[in-house]
Amino acid sequence: MPAQRLKVKGMTCAACVRRVERALQQVPGVQSATVNLATETAEVEVLQPVPAEALVAAVRQAGYEAELITSEATPVSEEATSALQTRLLVSLLLTVPIVVLSMLPQPLPAQGWMLLALTTPVQFGVALPLYRAAFGALRHGTANMEVLILLGTLAAFGYSLALTLQGHHQHVYYETSAVIITLVLLGRTLEARARRQAQRALQSLWQLLPRETLRWNGATYEPVSVSQVAVGDRLLVRTGERIPVDGIVVEGRGWVDESALTGESLPQERAEGDRVLGGSLLVDGLLHIQTLAVGAETMLVQVAQAVADAQARKAAIQRLADRVAALFVPAVVAIALLTFVGWLIATRAVATALVPAVSVLVIACPCALGLAVPIAMLTGATRAARAGVLIRGFEALEGVRHIDTLVLDKTGTLTLGQPRLKHIHTEGISEGDALRLAAGLEQAVRHPLAEAILAAARERGISPAPIEAVEVVAGGGVKGRAAIETLGHVAVAIGSARFLQTLGIPTEKARHTPVLLSVGERIVAGFEFADVPLPEVPAMLRALREAGLRVVLCSGDRPEAVAAFAQQVGIDEWYGAQLPTDKVALVRRLKAEGRRVAFVGDGINDAPALAEANLGIAVATSTQLTAEHADLVLLNRDLRTLLHALQIARAIYRVIRQNLFFAFLYNTLGIPLAALGYLNPMIAALAMSLSSLSVVGNALRLLRDKV
Repeated sequence: MPAQRLKVKGMTCAACVRRVERALQQVPGVQSATVNLATETAEVEVLQPVPAEALVAAVRQAGYEAELITSEATPVSEEATSALQTRLLVSLLLTVPIVVLSMLPQPLPAQGWMLLALTTPVQFGVALPLYRAAFGALRHGTANMEVLILLGTLAAFGYSLALTLQGHHQHVYYETSAVIITLVLLGRTLEARARRQAQRALQSLWQLLPRETLRWNGATYEPVSVSQVAVGDRLLVRTGERIPVDGIVVEGRGWVDESALTGESLPQERAEGDRVLGGSLLVDGLLHIQTLAVGAETMLVQVAQAVADAQARKAAIQRLADRVAALFVPAVVAIALLTFVGWLIATRAVATALVPAVSVLVIACPCALGLAVPIAMLTGATRAARAGVLIRGFEALEGVRHIDTLVLDKTGTLTLGQPRLKHIHTEGISEGDALRLAAGLEQAVRHPLAEAILAAARERGISPAPIEAVEVVAGGGVKGRAAIETLGHVAVAIGSARFLQTLGIPTEKARHTPVLLSVGERIVAGFEFADVPLPEVPAMLRALREAGLRVVLCSGDRPEAVAAFAQQVGIDEWYGAQLPTDKVALVRRLKAEGRRVAFVGDGINDAPALAEANLGIAVATSTQLTAEHADLVLLNRDLRTLLHALQIARAIYRVIRQNLFFAFLYNTLGIPLAALGYLNPMIAALAMSLSSLSVVGNALRLLRDKV
């Protein structure tokens, strides 16, 4: 049965994803449920019809909002991010004066009451999303980061409130509560923005499809909405328009740019009987096509779905903190209770017993734990940006640790992405004369292959031949008459083998050459083209191999073109004619062999493979979809940056691990001392601050140390 899709609101971490999945899987009739945090969607596989209301109710019971998705392109919700930004702004406006007042050497009259008035809205107002997430986790028998955060902030707030009620205005910890909540809200806001960008990137695929097209009504072509097109309809596509559906050419001829979907670097000739893909661009010609697939059945939409599916399987480093919190929180609470009971029995004084118990909770406050990952990401991302690398999220750090295989796309990644004339095959004519005639004919058109011929003529100092009676055949080629010394005025033509065949010129011997030149009634030259590798590619590949990486070339280009390129740059393992699904299959096969795979690409056709790989890397020329779903983005065309990017990402992950160690080290040492009464709450707060300083100082090393 077809899967049902839900929009889920309110998720903040991997623990939320697991709770929603468990809630959905408990609904009778549900076989499996996969929740995607990045797109805030849930895909539910069912064994039997399940009412949408039952699925929505299950999600709400788990503590989240949900609604059924009824259309292919769902609107991006701005409400959640806007609400978070408002809460963050309010929290900042209140936290700044709290910190300033707390730093005064001498307290103001009634300072404790002023701090209480400023902190209460932060602790119990702007932090409401944290309470909802924490209560949801506790209701299902787990403890997440929100539980840990609220334990520490409530302990600091509660202890400070008790001192204020007793008339004490010093040694209160209101700023601890406010600062922690503000930092957490900042992180939540940044995460929400990242998810919103990911959703927009997926929806940007639809912008490749035109909103209107020309459909045959039995007498003429009339403009209709693409949403009204059905399988079997006949459509007309003109030069410069994008093809709206997957279909087959029933009349006409043209050159189609499919690079965004297939990775083929050169425009492809399409004539009667050939298949065309929705979203590709008709750069020259006129095509009448019969619709074969629309909407979700087109390759374009299947690429988008492949991205979403692969994302749903991705892991995130935040799960480490959630797993630790699930054990750490109950342990801290138990220790604090035991401390209180032990001191109460020993001293029979509630006030005396309360101090070490609160010290335990304060020393366990997750300031350093909350800073460990964000501060390392901030400093590491700054260092990476200086080196020309954009790190998009925690997935990059989790994926980069053990990368041992690098799969590289060719077009636009290792090459300039523009065709260059590679070789001229001649028969009965010199290369110079062939290029002179070809340049004279190609002056009449604007086409990537024509531009390559003209560029080659300019580089060799060859002037285009004067051509008379020039006629451009849309989607086919150019013909005319030229004065040739030994032959006089003769017919000349340039174009594909199919085009020359329509002129009655036999092309059997040269049908595999993309562009042919004829003089009179015979072929005199054939032109081959190739993408030119970027200058730094050979050196970069050597450095990657020396770093112990297995390098694989994967391209949608013709196998013979890929083979020639691989030999040119020194790559032994290569795959050609790879569709987006083939690239995904290659990544999965390598992963099944136990390899940790990084994929480098730049086109929409690379997006599914980028999402499927352990590490996705996009180059600076990437389309929006590719860049949004890559873990690393190279901001310049110098691919030597790629090796530096891997080194920086590994360094950031190493610092994060060290930061988490520092954060828990203070807790491990401080909690027993606090429980034994050797740390009062003020010293515990100081130790907590020192742990944060250690974390920040360690992260700042990323800005200056070698990686």
